[in-house]
Amino acid sequence: MLTKDIAEALSARLEGDGTIEIGRLVHPARAERPSDLAIAMSADAAAALAQTRARAVVVSAKEPVRSGVFSAVIAVEDPRMALALLTALFDAGPPHDEGVHPTAILGAGVVLGEGVSIGAYAVIGARSRIGSGTVILSQVTIGADVTIGAGGLLHSGVRVGHGCALGDRIIIHANAVIGADGFSFAPDLMSPAAFGAGVAVTRVHSLGAVAIGDDVEIGACTTIDRATLECTRIGRGTKIDDHVHIGHNVSVGEGCIICGMVGISGSVVLGDRVRLGGGVGIADHVRIGDQAIVAAGSGVATNVAPGSFVSGYPAVPHQRTMEQLIYLGRQKRLHQKVEAMISRLDALECAIKK
Repeated sequence: MLTKDIAEALSARLEGDGTIEIGRLVHPARAERPSDLAIAMSADAAAALAQTRARAVVVSAKEPVRSGVFSAVIAVEDPRMALALLTALFDAGPPHDEGVHPTAILGAGVVLGEGVSIGAYAVIGARSRIGSGTVILSQVTIGADVTIGAGGLLHSGVRVGHGCALGDRIIIHANAVIGADGFSFAPDLMSPAAFGAGVAVTRVHSLGAVAIGDDVEIGACTTIDRATLECTRIGRGTKIDDHVHIGHNVSVGEGCIICGMVGISGSVVLGDRVRLGGGVGIADHVRIGDQAIVAAGSGVATNVAPGSFVSGYPAVPHQRTMEQLIYLGRQKRLHQKVEAMISRLDALECAIKK
């Protein structure tokens, strides 16, 4: 791709030669070839430009480089968005063979759209439908009656349970499990009765499925349980990190961001554009409103209002959490003052008695 084409794709300003052929994106310190494009939009990367061997660079328009130093300079207004567009331009996806590998197993009545690729030892259950252009890598298992939309990518080791429905352009990373049974028992495992002598803990079966909207990305080793009767739902455009667990009957809205190690208990409802930091835990049947933010490491035990920012364990409004931390930090000094007052009172009492 030529530098002028890259600048046009980024809606960025190009200074210098627009005909340099670019083969890859690199940190300025890693540039080795004339075809390397050095990405120097952060402070540390920009500092490395002094020693780079790159001819062409991408920089922030807020921190321009000296004219004439490089053959081509692409200046961008929004570095983060530019990085997203750049990496998309140069990401060819994981290597794979076109078509259906001879070792793949397709059940009766499977329907494949145009340009579907299925890797070695993948298994597709009966009556499942795979949309056009979707890539299923090696050793993926898809149950019966599953629907997967167009333009998707399922990495090696993904498991999709029977009856689940996945939208267009979905990306699921290695070893994620979609549609395992929910963790549901009678009596309630948390009730005192469950621990009584001779009380049987009986499985509540999961008859529902999982429905995932378009443009959702699901990280490696993430698990999403099927519902008891209806559907566990993940809304369009939501992005889920690695090692996340989403329990049965959960409903996640559109455009949510769920960071790594989050655990969402059963029957939780997340609104649209909710942000959950890493390691958040959410109790069952909690509702989190649209555009709410939960800080990393928080434990959510009660409903969270739309647009609010909560943190802590248990989670409370973030300002209150900070106040509590500030006052905790003053505890030692407060105790010292109280002890000094007690000593003075004791001395006064002794003087009065005399």
